[in-house]
Amino acid sequence: MKKFTILCGLNFLLFAACIQGIAQQQTKAQPNNQNTVYENQYMKLVLLPGWTATRPRRIPAAVNITKGNYILYINTQASQASGVQGGRFAEIAMGAPSVDAVMTVQPSPPCGTQESTPVSAPYTRSDLYVSKANSKFQDGCNAPSSGATVWYFSYITDAAGGYFNDYVPGQNRALVVTMAYRAKNVDSFPLKGSKELTSVLSEMTSMVNSLKIKRK
Repeated sequence: MKKFTILCGLNFLLFAACIQGIAQQQTKAQPNNQNTVYENQYMKLVLLPGWTATRPRRIPAAVNITKGNYILYINTQASQASGVQGGRFAEIAMGAPSVDAVMTVQPSPPCGTQESTPVSAPYTRSDLYVSKANSKFQDGCNAPSSGATVWYFSYITDAAGGYFNDYVPGQNRALVVTMAYRAKNVDSFPLKGSKELTSVLSEMTSMVNSLKIKRK
């Protein structure tokens, strides 16, 4: 009887430990529901609830901020390869999943149409949309088969209108901010004007507005 009691006690402890472990895992997996601060020697900004920041291994001055399939990319010391003032679109957009899905030929100008939204002065958010109607005369553009207009990319530009902001010639101090979508199928991209897209673009813009760049 004593042996049975001991075994039952051990089993109960193991079961309790298991439940506690599961509870801890579930707690860790829950999204953050409060604003948090992301900060390093290059930048400081406020992360909104549900967004996660990850620093790319080889680019210490950059950060990927993600929520679901949405990606906000910030690089406070981006280097420009081309000699064109303000850089080229391909320099900031190639490699972004949604851009690579839409644009089958690079480097080239953006596909589709562009709309601008004011951010904090002197910056503006440029939103790019593509559909069969607005890309039929453009080469190398992959539009949704449904005929819908979808969003595939946004970037922040300053008063100069370039892709690299606050650029200092000869120094890797240009600011690049882009917004993209992690998917390969253009038909799955967010619809223009949808409630979800409008909300997410607003959240990404809010985080960009909170950005404080640290200069060495």
